[in-house]
Amino acid sequence: MEEPKNIVIIGAGYGGITAALRLAHLFRTTAGYRILLIDRNPYHTLKTQLHEAAVHKSEVTIDVGRIIRKQAITFQLGAVTTLDLVRRIVEVGGVHIRYEYLVLAIGSQANFYNIPGLEENALPLQSASDAQKIYDRISVLCAAAAAETDRVKRKEMLRFVIGGGGLSGIEMAGELVDHVVSSAINYGLPPGEPEVMIVEGADDILPASAPHLRDSTRLKLLSKGVSVLTRTRVVGVSAEEVILSTGERVRCKTLVWTGGIRVSEIARESGFAIGESGRILVNEYLQSVTSPNVYAIGDNALAINPATKKPVPAAAQFALQQGRLVAENLFAAATGKLQMPYLPKVWGEVISLGRHLAVGWIALPGIRKLKFVGFLASLVKTAIKEKHIILLRKESRSWIRY
Repeated sequence: MEEPKNIVIIGAGYGGITAALRLAHLFRTTAGYRILLIDRNPYHTLKTQLHEAAVHKSEVTIDVGRIIRKQAITFQLGAVTTLDLVRRIVEVGGVHIRYEYLVLAIGSQANFYNIPGLEENALPLQSASDAQKIYDRISVLCAAAAAETDRVKRKEMLRFVIGGGGLSGIEMAGELVDHVVSSAINYGLPPGEPEVMIVEGADDILPASAPHLRDSTRLKLLSKGVSVLTRTRVVGVSAEEVILSTGERVRCKTLVWTGGIRVSEIARESGFAIGESGRILVNEYLQSVTSPNVYAIGDNALAINPATKKPVPAAAQFALQQGRLVAENLFAAATGKLQMPYLPKVWGEVISLGRHLAVGWIALPGIRKLKFVGFLASLVKTAIKEKHIILLRKESRSWIRY
């Protein structure tokens, strides 16, 4: 009996898990193919909620087994060590897997830009384990500050610097400032001692967002007591201080780094044509320009928006769209049908700034943009979170509770 042809998806993030579920559905009546999903972790991470886990220890992972339950998907746990484009082989933990089609959804990792001391001393926010480390650091420092009698040392323990004023950094700041102020009250500390500071190298925070969103966000953060430094870069870090491009040395015990991402070196080492930040160059169908039988989605793909001629941002809503389209296009390629070009759709942008507070907008039929500020926006943000879970259940045809 002839061995089935493998369709391999590397990465169980937003795009990868969506592509795997959709492919399993599309190929359900097509013999000769096997869907294989590979990830270094046995769970799917809700990355857009990592800032909540870092502050409140909320659950942000779902076991892959629960998602692919009763689906024709084989899960392989492990990290990909070798990717051979010529022989079409993926190596995972010493096991060689031959593929007919490959979907790369390996996500991204923190980019430390070779800044002295940054990788050794900063806390990135890219994974569930990163969030756990930040939560532990915050909890220990807030508790330890209660017994510190030296005011200067106490303020250093309660000063939290966030490197990067993009979406992740802003949401982390909004969540964190509420928590540390509350912790200070609980431990009987002076309310003015906790400090949260954002350091952003661009002219303004949220450089990829609309001006009205930046303005609303900045005003809300300032009203909550968050310090915002723009046109300022982190140029050095130690266990005791953060050195800024202005020459200022900020004494603190915690730097949360959200200042940039890069793709795993495996993409470059495998011979893919790559662009900025190591992202894989793809055509209008999200196929690698190097190998048409390889598709790339999410953070590791450099997809171009045909309307703006600019790269599509690394964001969950685009990874989800790409995951669905790649499944359709791969099925079309395997069955001799026409593929569809990628046309990114911007559903909106909602930025969480702490419990019951958010700013943003969504696109509605007949209305160009519906803007939200405050509690109503936080309800929209919650609805967006739940929408992903609902879509996962829909794609997997399973309504079990994750």
